[in-house]
Amino acid sequence: MQLDARLAAIAAFVPHGTALADIGADHAYLAATLVMKGIARRAVVGDLSAGACAAARRTALTQRLTREIDVRQGDGLSVLTPGEAESIVIAGMGGALIAEILSGAPVVLTSVQTLVLQPMNGAAKLRRWLYENGWDIVDETLARAGGHLYEIIRAEHGAAELPDDVLLHIGARLFEKRDPLLKAHIEGKIAKLTRAAGGMNTSAAARQSAEYRETVSLLAALRTMLALY
Repeated sequence: MQLDARLAAIAAFVPHGTALADIGADHAYLAATLVMKGIARRAVVGDLSAGACAAARRTALTQRLTREIDVRQGDGLSVLTPGEAESIVIAGMGGALIAEILSGAPVVLTSVQTLVLQPMNGAAKLRRWLYENGWDIVDETLARAGGHLYEIIRAEHGAAELPDDVLLHIGARLFEKRDPLLKAHIEGKIAKLTRAAGGMNTSAAARQSAEYRETVSLLAALRTMLALY
């Protein structure tokens, strides 16, 4: 199986020899690849959708991995028992939903060493949750696939100082290591916020809102960071 750039970047953040859980795993291509390469000893694949679980089971059967990959239908981390997973991947969901999933299973997370997260949006909210709940973002990367730019976060247990708001949006580690796709990443966020500010600017009431002030302030900060790049 050939992983696209997004899944390959996620796979690169999974520790070698781990017991893996992939939540919202769809066809289980990631878990199957990691098991076949010996990166994951075993994997639990969880998804709320019966169709996705059926597709994941077909992948496990086709690749002769039914002993190593356990597919379970369920909501979030409810498919796991404490101590079962050393690494958890949650990808392809909104950042707020990922934070909600993590918040709902503190006992399961106690024994988890590594989180590999790929939010489709709301990355700043997810980063804030991690920093405020005993997780340190140890690495981040960007991947381009299918015309989209994806943020991938690797977190481990640890205390870390909460970065400035602009770095929560960009990714402090991404900015620190000057990821090759960082310029495009910042430019994309500027373009999105510029559209949002333009829409609010047409309404006098919106221009007086806290959301408008926050958007304009963040835009200015992002433009400053882009200039520093």
